[in-house]
Formats: sequence, structure tokens, C-alpha cells
Amino acid sequence: MKRILLLLLIIVVGGYGAVHWHVTRTVQSQLDEAALMAEGVGRLTYGQIWVIPTGEIRVHNLAFSAHDQGGDVRIERASLETANLLELVQLGQTLSNEEIPQRLALRLSGIELDLDSMRPLVDNNAQQHMLAAGCGDERTYFNFTDLDTMGYRQTRSDMTLEYRLTPERDNLQVEGEFTTESMYRMSTRLDVALADAQGPAALMGATLNQVQIRVDDLGYVPEVMSFCARETGLDVDTYKTRHVNAWEQLWQEQGVVLADNVVEAYASYIEQPESLRIESFARLNAMQMMMVSDPQAILDLIAPQIVVNDGQPSPLQLTLALPQRVPEPDNAQSQPEAPQAEPERPAPEPAQTERAPRVIEVPVSDLADWMNSDIIINLADGREFRGEIESLNNDELQFKQSVFGGTMVMPVARDTIRRVRVVNP
Repeated sequence: MKRILLLLLIIVVGGYGAVHWHVTRTVQSQLDEAALMAEGVGRLTYGQIWVIPTGEIRVHNLAFSAHDQGGDVRIERASLETANLLELVQLGQTLSNEEIPQRLALRLSGIELDLDSMRPLVDNNAQQHMLAAGCGDERTYFNFTDLDTMGYRQTRSDMTLEYRLTPERDNLQVEGEFTTESMYRMSTRLDVALADAQGPAALMGATLNQVQIRVDDLGYVPEVMSFCARETGLDVDTYKTRHVNAWEQLWQEQGVVLADNVVEAYASYIEQPESLRIESFARLNAMQMMMVSDPQAILDLIAPQIVVNDGQPSPLQLTLALPQRVPEPDNAQSQPEAPQAEPERPAPEPAQTERAPRVIEVPVSDLADWMNSDIIINLADGREFRGEIESLNNDELQFKQSVFGGTMVMPVARDTIRRVRVVNP
């Protein structure tokens, strides 16, 4: 019995050794190739490579130093995780066959940045930082001097990107997280139900079940509020009010008008910065999203909610509008008024031929009389669809349409239907 166990142990250890050698050799070759390609802009180095029996490959002490001093990056550990050791060994072949592994996770631990060495990148940031709203008349973002004053000359971060497929491959979960010590943690989550199809048809039939974006403050917001209060000569409480007002105005300049409850939620977060979460549980398929061209209508379909400090959710209500612009001087008085062209008269309608479809309008209450007929419905939000009623009840109907050579069934609430027309009754 002991000999059998010993033999099994030798086989397992030998097999693991062979896997370790094969995988580490492959990863080392790819890293050497990447280092060679990077020689023109910087120097890439790495330390030990380890294969973990659970299906994980780890690379220690990754570092990149740019020749032009554009920034040094050090990563204590980078790892790629699969569902098991067999999937790790077969990963290259799986990807070559254009197949999707059941699980993949990329983890970067101990990402160290020296912002002083990255000063040109930090100081030339043209992106508007919402948290900098109200922090002085000219400040639209925080440069190196600002961050250094707040104590962020060097940062240390962790990052995770992961997706998981169910064994039946009918559900996909995607999660991501980025944490910077003493600053913040940002995480995202996506849950998608997949269609039983292949290629583009699978994407078209996918249904979004949940999307969530969460920010946990780890000390950054209080530091920013204190810094900006000093910069503007205000006490912290007074500056918080100034910041919230400037933040709302900045959104308006971007063409987004926030509802009062959204501004109040953000003000609560600034006052007690623990967590801020935006999420949606609307069940939307890809075709529904593609068939809506109005961004406001898409936002209404998503129906996002905002949650502050894990409290009660409230609707994230906002209105999309064109950015406000300063009107140009009116010089119309100095210019002769151009004669207005006569309005173009509509051409007479052509006589109806035998091929022209006959369309009649029917009451919405008579929908049940036109099951499986070719009909056109107009909704309250302006959208128009043509198809057939597959089924209906007192609250909604299942509306079937022809899409890209196939069919798609979408639910339509009966109280949103404003007009019904039947084609060739």
C-alpha cells in the first residue's frame, strides 16, 4: 500500500514538474519577447515565475523604466488564473481554436507608481476631474504639486479583472476592481444571460441582468476637501457646499441636467464619504438597445439607481441636453435680410397601386383581435415597431419582429402603446 501511495506521489510530483517547466518556459519566452519589443522606449524586467496547482501562473517583481523618464512602474506580483491546472496548460490551444475558457482572472498586486517620475503625464492631463470642481477658478484637475501636497507622491494599487462562465455557458459574470491605498476602491460588476446560439446571434440575444459601479472612499475625499478648502480660503463645510454646486454646474456644461435627488445623494456622500454605488437590474437584451437611437430613451430603459453608504436606493434621474453655449453677437441688423424662399409644396400622393400595402388604424383596446397579424405600433416615447403580436395579457404583449434574417420577441407594456395600425388586414 505504501509503495502504491509512493508511486502515485511520484507521478503527481513528476506531472506537476513537467507542467511547471512547460508553462514557465512559455511565459518566460513571451516576457523576453515583450522586453525586446520595449527596448526602444524603456526596460522591462521580471523575477521568478511560478505555477500554482490550482491553475494559476505568477510572475514576481515586474518593472518597467522608461528611457525618457516618463514614469517608472513596479508590480510586486502579476498572476493569471484559470479554472484548473488542465485549463492553464491548454490555454494557448484554447485561444488558438477561438474558444473561450470557462474562467480567467488577471490580478496585479502591489502596483507602485512614483508620480514625481511621471510628472509630465500628470501635469499635462487635459481630462476634467469632477472632484476638482470648485477648487479654484483655474483648476480643472489635480497636478503633481496638488497630489504631492495631499500626500500622494507615491501610490500603491491592486487591480483585478475576472470573468466566469457557468458550466452550461448560459450566464457570464464580469468583475473588476482597482484599489489605491489611502485613496479609493472602484469596483464594477456585470451579469449577462447568454443566448443559446453561436457567433453574432449569441451577442444579439444576450440579456443584461445587472450592472453595478461602486466607489469606496479610503481617505481621498476628505483629503481633497481639506486641500481645496485651504486653496479657496474657506472652511471645510463651506467649501463642501461650493464643491457640490460647482459639480452640478459642471455636469450641466457637459449637457447633463441632474435631478435634485441625485445632487442630494452626492452631497450626502461628500459629507460622509463611505461608498457610492450606481446599479441597474433592468433586463435588457442587445437588440432592444440597438433599436433605440435616443440616448435619453436608452437611459430610461436602463433605469439606474444611486445608493449612498449602502442606504436606500433612489432613482438616478437625469436629463440629457445639448451643452449651453454663449450666444454670438447679433449682427442681423447690419446685414440685409435675405429673401425667404417659398415653402416647398408637398408632391401629390401617387395613386394607390395593387402592390401598395393597405393600412388601417385600430383602437389599442382591440389588440387581441389582431393576433399574428402584420401591425405597426407607436409608443409614448416616439419609437415605432413593425411585427406581430405573439401573445398578450392585461399588462403587456410579446411583440415578434424580423431582425437580421431571424426573429426577436420583446415585451411591450400595453399602457405605453399610443397608436396601432394593421397592414393588409
